[in-house]
Amino acid sequence: MRIVMDDAGDLPGNLISKYNIKVVPINVTFGTDEYLTGITIDHDEFYAKVKDVGEYNFPKSSQPTPYQFKEIYKDILAEGEEEILTITVGEKLSGTFASAEAASKELEKEGSFYLFDSAGGSASQGYMVIEAARMAENGAGIEDILAKLREMSQKQIVVFLVDSLEYAVKGGRVGSLQSTMASLLRIKPIMQLKDGLIVEAGRVRTYSKALDYIVDYVFEKVSDRPIKMAVIHAGSPDGADKLQEKARNWLNYSEEFVTDMGISVAINLGPGALGIVAIPE
Repeated sequence: MRIVMDDAGDLPGNLISKYNIKVVPINVTFGTDEYLTGITIDHDEFYAKVKDVGEYNFPKSSQPTPYQFKEIYKDILAEGEEEILTITVGEKLSGTFASAEAASKELEKEGSFYLFDSAGGSASQGYMVIEAARMAENGAGIEDILAKLREMSQKQIVVFLVDSLEYAVKGGRVGSLQSTMASLLRIKPIMQLKDGLIVEAGRVRTYSKALDYIVDYVFEKVSDRPIKMAVIHAGSPDGADKLQEKARNWLNYSEEFVTDMGISVAINLGPGALGIVAIPE
């Protein structure tokens, strides 16, 4: 069995290579310039470009097309693999699942295709991908794998701060007055994943209090239970180090990694976004 994911699911490159994961890129545009994440634009290039964006070339993302999934599937089938499991970003967040479904129907006579909606994204989706790959390596059948993924999906915890509303202003998401007032008051919006959607969890003042809030939020959900943990950030490795240090002091993690958020996620949250993904064991 081969595992496929879209690029909204965050995994470090070494884990993608280790488990031989196929990643379908997200489409990104800056005005009339078009890119494919991980192929024609990487994180460094993305953050360099967003420094000079305005309304005319504000970056936008769009889901992979059925054709993009189809080409990935054909490559896997050509290698002799007949079973393909695709784990996508949540349907409430993107139309990616529908693209994967359309592609699999076109090729249904050539192999066995299974689809799973993670009901989330970022590193929670990434951990589901890792778990599926490990289980497949150990000989588990598709029903057992899907049952485990459903369990993980129901338990996933995603919480993060939006460092600045300036980026949302450039994208027309909030007014400039709201952004200015938030900046003057040093307000940091905290967001969470709830019922498959990203919604506000709270607001705090100062960056340091935001980091404390994130760790406290996760601890209140899991207490001392062991978790799979990931610190996610949008071009903020120093912030990720600080958050990881706080998290290690309070959370009981059995596995962890730090990763830069996928470009498609960073487009919506803005540079400096920072958070924790946790899945209780």
